[in-house]
Amino acid sequence: MHHNEPNLPTTTHEGLDLPDVPAEHSPLPRAAWQQGLEQEVLWLLTQKVSSIREEIYDRVDEILLRTTLEATGGNISQASHRLGISRPTLRSRLRQLKIEMPTS
Repeated sequence: MHHNEPNLPTTTHEGLDLPDVPAEHSPLPRAAWQQGLEQEVLWLLTQKVSSIREEIYDRVDEILLRTTLEATGGNISQASHRLGISRPTLRSRLRQLKIEMPTS
């Protein structure tokens, strides 16, 4: 079975053209990323973190927002649509996480 065939079209049903995803960026098997998350939570439990849930949510949100913005070429409207949130909510979250907003 070949999951990473080169030069396959990468257009989504919304018509957003995304770059080809190199093999090293292919999705991890579900168990692998869950195990990694569990290990991170266990590590955070040994640290003096006031809110593990908030820490994990912030880390996940940062990855989600940065990756979506990159994939949409920094287009806030497209990114907010893909994320299922409003543009003001996206901008607010970017400020909270200190992620530089694209200039338009």
